[in-house]
Amino acid sequence: MSKIKILIVEDEPIIALNLKQVLSELGYEPCGIANNRCNTMKLLNEKNILPDLILMDIYLQGPTTGIELANELKDILINTPVIFLTANSELSTIKKASETLAYGYLIKPYKKSHLQAAIEIAIKKAQEDKKNNFDLNSIKNINKTLEYRLDLKKESKSRTVKLKYGYLFDKEKEILYFGDEPVKLTIKEIKIIKILCHTPGQNVSQEQLEYAIWQDEPAGYAAFRSLLFRLRNKIHKDLIKNQNNTGYKIELL
Repeated sequence: MSKIKILIVEDEPIIALNLKQVLSELGYEPCGIANNRCNTMKLLNEKNILPDLILMDIYLQGPTTGIELANELKDILINTPVIFLTANSELSTIKKASETLAYGYLIKPYKKSHLQAAIEIAIKKAQEDKKNNFDLNSIKNINKTLEYRLDLKKESKSRTVKLKYGYLFDKEKEILYFGDEPVKLTIKEIKIIKILCHTPGQNVSQEQLEYAIWQDEPAGYAAFRSLLFRLRNKIHKDLIKNQNNTGYKIELL
């Protein structure tokens, strides 16, 4: 059985290294350490890390707090639980953290046993949440997927789709433009844009997107999540929106 991969986002090096050692002793796999938003994104993007859980300090280096970063990662690392670590026990801080739907909150200094318990509870709850979301949405998406396969054969009346943040998609050439410049995307990344622009502004399920990309051989949830993460790092972070874990839509102008 593979070890649970945990990403550490902590701006104090000594605490981060100590946390890494403790996680290893508990049988987990620390898959990376970052001290702010910028380095977290670099770590996820360049090393293609897909953590099973994130331990997040609330006060990080730079202008972005751990709470803000956790909110941003919700749409990128879907169903990945976050546990906040902080020395601040003020009620207002805890309330802000709870608004991110975090899976845990530990006050420093924390006990080794409390850390392990928080991780195990968070992983279990995240697995249950993922299963519940899948069971609820899978039935709804069967008919949508069948309808979508038929819709793929229909040609659009309009050649271009004007999108938010200065983007435009040419459906005939299958090119995404930012201003007058084409955005360099892979074939699979273009397929995501193409499918979302087929019904712009409307929700498209993950199953529909996977079918369009991999046809009858879906590569699985992790592969799709990784592909979407790389695409979002090449465009505006809010151009593609996650719709409450039921699907995605692209923002129209």
